[in-house]
Amino acid sequence: MILEHKKSAKHIVLPVFYDVDPSQVKNQTGSYAEAFTQHEQNFESETNMVQRWRNALKEVAAIGGMVLQDRHESQFIQDIVKEVQNKLHLISLYVPPYLVGIDSLMPQINQWLEQDGANKVGIATICGIGGIGKTTIAKVVYNQNIPRFEGYSFLADVRETSQDCNGLVRLQRQLILDILKGKSHKIYNIDNGINKIKEVLCCRRVLLVLDDVDELEKIRKLMGTQIPFHLGSKIIITSRNRCLLNAHFISQMFDSEASTSCGGLSKLFEVKELASSESLQLFNWYAFGHNSVPESSMAYARSLVKHCGGLPLALQVLGSSLSSKSVSSWKSALEKLEEIPDSKIQKILRISYDSLGDDHDKNLFLDIVCLFIGKDRDYTTTILDGCDFYTTIGIENLVGKGLLIINEKNKLMMHQMIRDMGRKIIRQESSDIGKQSRLWHKNAFDVIREKIGSGTVKCLTINLKGLLEDKAKRTNTTLHFPKHSKSQFLMANDVDMETQAFAKMKRLKLLQLDYVRLKGDFKDFPKRLRWLRWHGFWMQSFPVDFDINNYLEGYRGMIYTNFPSFCCLPNLKILNLNHSHSLLKTPSFSGLPSLEKLMLKDCINLVEVDQSIGELKMLTFLNLKDCTSLRKLPRTIGSLISLEELILSGCSRLDDVPRALHNMESLKVLNLDETAIYQSRLGLQWLLLKRSKGLGFSWASLPGSLVKLSLESCKLSDDVMPNDLCNLASLKSLNLSRNPIHYLPESLKELTKLDELLLTSCTELQMIPKLPVLPNVSGFSTVFAVKNSRSILPCFFSSKRCVIFGCENLTEVQDIFKLEPIENFDAEEIRRLFNVNSVNKNRVQLYNCLTDNIMLATPQVLQECGITSTFVIGSEVPVVFKHRTNEHRISFSLPTPSHPDEKIHRFSLCIVFSLASDQILDLLPSVYIFNETKRIMQRYRSSFIGIPKTNDNTMLWLIHWPVTDCQFEGGDLVSCMIMPIHLSVRKFGVTYESEHNIRYKYGFSYLSPGDEVSPRNIKMDLTKNLLNLESYGNVKVQLCSYIEESKVVSSPQVPYDDYGIITVFDPMPFDYYGHYFGNQAGKTEVSLSVPPNSSRKSSCFLNSIIIFSAKNDNTNEFLPFLEIVNETKGTKGRELEAGDHITLRVLSDLSVLEFGIDLVFDYELDDNPNSFKQLPWMSECFKYLLGAFIYILSKSQKDLYRLQSLVKS
Repeated sequence: MILEHKKSAKHIVLPVFYDVDPSQVKNQTGSYAEAFTQHEQNFESETNMVQRWRNALKEVAAIGGMVLQDRHESQFIQDIVKEVQNKLHLISLYVPPYLVGIDSLMPQINQWLEQDGANKVGIATICGIGGIGKTTIAKVVYNQNIPRFEGYSFLADVRETSQDCNGLVRLQRQLILDILKGKSHKIYNIDNGINKIKEVLCCRRVLLVLDDVDELEKIRKLMGTQIPFHLGSKIIITSRNRCLLNAHFISQMFDSEASTSCGGLSKLFEVKELASSESLQLFNWYAFGHNSVPESSMAYARSLVKHCGGLPLALQVLGSSLSSKSVSSWKSALEKLEEIPDSKIQKILRISYDSLGDDHDKNLFLDIVCLFIGKDRDYTTTILDGCDFYTTIGIENLVGKGLLIINEKNKLMMHQMIRDMGRKIIRQESSDIGKQSRLWHKNAFDVIREKIGSGTVKCLTINLKGLLEDKAKRTNTTLHFPKHSKSQFLMANDVDMETQAFAKMKRLKLLQLDYVRLKGDFKDFPKRLRWLRWHGFWMQSFPVDFDINNYLEGYRGMIYTNFPSFCCLPNLKILNLNHSHSLLKTPSFSGLPSLEKLMLKDCINLVEVDQSIGELKMLTFLNLKDCTSLRKLPRTIGSLISLEELILSGCSRLDDVPRALHNMESLKVLNLDETAIYQSRLGLQWLLLKRSKGLGFSWASLPGSLVKLSLESCKLSDDVMPNDLCNLASLKSLNLSRNPIHYLPESLKELTKLDELLLTSCTELQMIPKLPVLPNVSGFSTVFAVKNSRSILPCFFSSKRCVIFGCENLTEVQDIFKLEPIENFDAEEIRRLFNVNSVNKNRVQLYNCLTDNIMLATPQVLQECGITSTFVIGSEVPVVFKHRTNEHRISFSLPTPSHPDEKIHRFSLCIVFSLASDQILDLLPSVYIFNETKRIMQRYRSSFIGIPKTNDNTMLWLIHWPVTDCQFEGGDLVSCMIMPIHLSVRKFGVTYESEHNIRYKYGFSYLSPGDEVSPRNIKMDLTKNLLNLESYGNVKVQLCSYIEESKVVSSPQVPYDDYGIITVFDPMPFDYYGHYFGNQAGKTEVSLSVPPNSSRKSSCFLNSIIIFSAKNDNTNEFLPFLEIVNETKGTKGRELEAGDHITLRVLSDLSVLEFGIDLVFDYELDDNPNSFKQLPWMSECFKYLLGAFIYILSKSQKDLYRLQSLVKS
């Protein structure tokens, strides 16, 4: 009742622990255990009520309160009275009545305050761009948590207030006044205030919020250094700078005891933009006072919301300004916003720009705003470094201020309103557009057309085709673009633009002139240009008076046929000739000594690459994709000693690759997809070396430096697959998709670094041998520290990636699964395996979720993970099955054995089922065997499922399930259960057999659960392949689907390596008793400390398990990734030492149900070379996992494969 009032009426609860320790109440030990035992007996029919009592006591203990301990009762009463007075002196802060989009972040912050180090000092930053809602969230957190603290203070607008006269002193006075509950102290200066603040903070647990802090020096001036915070105190800072806090600051600010604990409890909470639906809700509230939009305003409302880009401040300002306005006013406001950003919003956003340290970062920001949004970070760095910027550190500063975002594809992205703010800053430079430093779109057009440019212009960008298309849309007219060659270009003959318009732009460095035709000569064209992009360049030859000696990058989309040789361009680093459809032969490259990137993609008529390409000693990237007329490469290509990536995919006539390729010792990526190397004698000579005894064929012509090799759709047959790949020892990724190969060579096992093997749609492939990418998991079983549970499941799992979708004839993946026709087994074997005298051998449909295909064949015997099963047509459980039911769960007790050494050695299960949903192909069912007595669970999740097609629409699933001794003995209560996901279980039967002296195969030491993680020794045979014993080598990973050219890349700050992308996703949504818990929110981060170790240097690595739940069916685009942060060092890296406190955080659009980690360290060779030390699984995070592995990223990968198949068909 008390707790119900606390929740419903917001009453304050102060627990008093009189002669009892709170831990006894929380864990219900001692007298509480005895009392609850008695209650459960007295209220046997009302177990739910007793459980509510238990939960209530746990909640009360978690609240904290007054504990008597060794105090006198009189003093204890006085302390209680004082605490009540403090609790009643709560002053809540105002927050807006309608809050949207804070539900995901609030629980994380509250959890940090309540659970993570409740008795330790903690400091956190709530960061995000201006107007994103940082202060609002901080106020809500403050209001919800001040009852938990003895003192609290919210200092608003620290940045602005500290700039006023005596502003810091005013802030100090407010802090002390708040902490002391209204008792004022005179403060004469900043130093005096610092001393008084330390006095009031050292003796009480405080919650301190510092709002809008732009630099750490202001915190030092406000509170000093070496602050003696009382244990349990928490400090929250809101800031636009996500990099505000660092380990050095923490060590300076706190005394030695607090800084030690704080290092592991410093947190970063980043506020993201609202989703579209949330944005519309917030906008509607301010525009209409409710969450609905009149039909007449809906289109404008959606456009305005899209313009706001999920920024709460913008939604609030625009919604309020349009409240009660007519539809015509809404239309006018939208048109105005597209030209003139709202001043109130821009003023807030500009604070981040003004806080940049110098003009360098400000100018860098403005150049990116004008030209490089959406561009690759490395590409942008190359260009801007050549324009006298220190781009790398500059971009880091912009990201830290929230002005720039680096997305998962390494692209520079920016919030639309921040972009608008940057453009407004440029417009404010001068009312004369010709004197503004940067020009784009219509302003650039007007300046060129009217010839009013000046020496202040540094950057100009115009896409004339896009500009006229936009104009046509506004005026509802239709543009007809004339055809030239095979491309459509806008030849705007009626647009009079002359080269003379650029004569005064002496400082112009960055120029984009897409589809612009200039008249006149180029002798007065700007000489300082560093970057030129000119899509739709119309000239048949390049102007001889065009000075391009200083270019870093030039040209794009050339359409001429006679490309002259380059003069000496010593600074040119990037040459982009993509989509030059009329280009027949490349020019000479002799004058380009600094060229680093050469792009000739989609030059469909290119037939020859000049021999001089071999002189490009600095070239690192060469792209010839889709040059469909190219038949050969020059032999000099082997001289490209710096080349790292060569893309030849789509060169469908290319049949000659020079053998000199093996001389390219820097080559890491080679893409030969859809080339003709298989067709010709020359191509085969390149692939095949001479036969030699015992070696067969070899691809020895390939350079040993290769890390990624792609040969998709090259029509490779078994004849050209090598037996020896020892020369490719560095290979990490191999793509053999869509080739008619039947087998993979055994030599692949020699590629120990291979972590990606793509075999999509290898329709003739029949068997995959044991590979480094696929660990041996046959018969795998292990014990996890969760209720002594045991899990057996087929595991197409590793830290690697293997994709076999569309391999419709694949019948064996060694040590994973094997399919054999039932005809291969005689009647005695069938009887021994499945406990039946005979089976129906009519053809059945069998779905393989690993390859995502359905086969129609006679019944197949499936072997995976030591379990054998089959699907046959039938509708009855054979009478030999001892225990039968019509439900999905059956329980029975094992009989007392006739011999003391007699143990159960196998179970036989028969499941009669029909389909309850056509979604069976998305998530397959699981079968469980529970030993209720020993509290052991085994789980089997088949990679296959039969699809009933008989008249009564049922099928038998027969399972032969071996078990080890000591797991199941006479007298044990056993339950067998099938989770009927998309299945309807009609009948269920179980029987078992026993034998004498069955040897115990698994030598694991049991790890008991506990909140504290401590190292323990486990001896096991590594050949059993407990989950991925190889070191991942990853510190930050990302799971990603990709189509065609998209690449899986990580954030550039940390090393990247692909994580294990597996083929089926299983959320494991059931607890030990089969209860569904899928709606419970799980943790999105886990923290632990690396335990002390011996002085000997040791290695360690992390295993993780994550259970995702999709919020809706749109799961194809999510890009979840795992981030590992060393809180002690304040870094994101893989260097871990004893005592380091690390946090693993899952960032995903999906709901994270459960998340846990396993730290494995001290991989050592002693008397038994197959032994290792391991830390137990984090029990708190694994309370529902039951020791099961999960299959990650399946449905999206499967849908992606199906989409690719449609595209390619």
